[in-house]
Amino acid sequence: MEAQYSRLRGFSDIYGDDLYYFEVVENTFRKYAKIYGFEEIKLPILERTELFVRGIGEASDIVRKEMFSFDDRGGRNVTMRPEGTACVVRAFLENNFLNDPKYHKLFYSGPMFRAERPQAGRLRQFHQVGVEWFGVDDPIIDFEVMSLLWDFLVEVGIYHRVEIILNSVGCEVCNPSYRVKLQSFFDLHYEEFCDDCKERRKKNILRVFDCKNHSCQLMLKDAPKVKDNLCNVCQYHFDELIRLVSAHNIPFQMDSNLVRGLDYYTRNVFEVRYKGIGAQNAIAGGGRYNNLVSEFGGPKTPGFGFALGVERTILALKDNVEPKKDLSVAVVSVSRNELEFAIKVARIFREKGIRTHLLSYAGGIGKQFKIADKIGVAFTVIIGEEEVRYNRVSVKNMRTGEQFSSQIDEIFGLIFQ
Repeated sequence: MEAQYSRLRGFSDIYGDDLYYFEVVENTFRKYAKIYGFEEIKLPILERTELFVRGIGEASDIVRKEMFSFDDRGGRNVTMRPEGTACVVRAFLENNFLNDPKYHKLFYSGPMFRAERPQAGRLRQFHQVGVEWFGVDDPIIDFEVMSLLWDFLVEVGIYHRVEIILNSVGCEVCNPSYRVKLQSFFDLHYEEFCDDCKERRKKNILRVFDCKNHSCQLMLKDAPKVKDNLCNVCQYHFDELIRLVSAHNIPFQMDSNLVRGLDYYTRNVFEVRYKGIGAQNAIAGGGRYNNLVSEFGGPKTPGFGFALGVERTILALKDNVEPKKDLSVAVVSVSRNELEFAIKVARIFREKGIRTHLLSYAGGIGKQFKIADKIGVAFTVIIGEEEVRYNRVSVKNMRTGEQFSSQIDEIFGLIFQ
């Protein structure tokens, strides 16, 4: 194929085993989101750029380096969504969900876009699933959301190799004094930090913890810790969350340098890391954001949520779980004379929810069998003159080579025994 028709770097086609794992992630997540009482919302891919600048923060790496933004035909600057929370908050306000308790708990799924350097676990188009819970400022909510995520991790089979990292980033009461201490520390070591960190120092000092530069990370080990500067309310929220997750056997570690890469977080934040998929090992993360709704023009409304990266979770699943093969059958006919009976048999299988390939179009029965073998069906149902006459079918097990004949109404018991 000509090079100009190849897919763009950082964008992927999803098929085969990857599609199987993709559906496992989405379907299992949707199952638990509904079990925990969340309502689904489908969000637009394009939003006004200022939504993300205001919500995520000018100093964040996402806004500074990673957004796909452009002017549309109306002259508006728009952005392909890089994350979901800001979009959900916009929808929460615009659709007046504040006055409808049913929509205080929302979940979403879909593609996100960031102009990053592609590598394993980091694509320019990637997919996330996530939940957001509005209206309650209580650590019970934090625990409930983390419990949902933990149930998901257990069911998909990767819980035993994940690390759940917890921290508190404080609030508008305790944050200002902590930032002063962090700025003083930074200024003492100013020349030892990278240029990106010096830029972060100007806009949002907490963003220095996002730096991936090894020497900067070493310096920050000696920096003042948020956990040592929390107000009484933030300390209570953090201690109560730790008590709840401990009491209900959700394993965790504390990391005082975890701040997450978004400016809207307050109080408790967390990240889920999977050991074994390389440097990009954070598969999920989230936290509390008590000021974001009011920053977007709404009333003071607390919130808590998380997002999970589908592609990174797929990497973890491949490390643990073999894809299941759907039971499928092919229906072949000796000649065109048996076509109507073959169509009838194929419909019977399909009504049972079984993936069924009618191969009578392919020519001779030899060609039909070759196609059945190539597409990997478990059984091939053979229709000939005798089968039509006696309302029977012949069945070949494509894995063992065994062949048997049966009445149509008995066939499912023989195949599914």
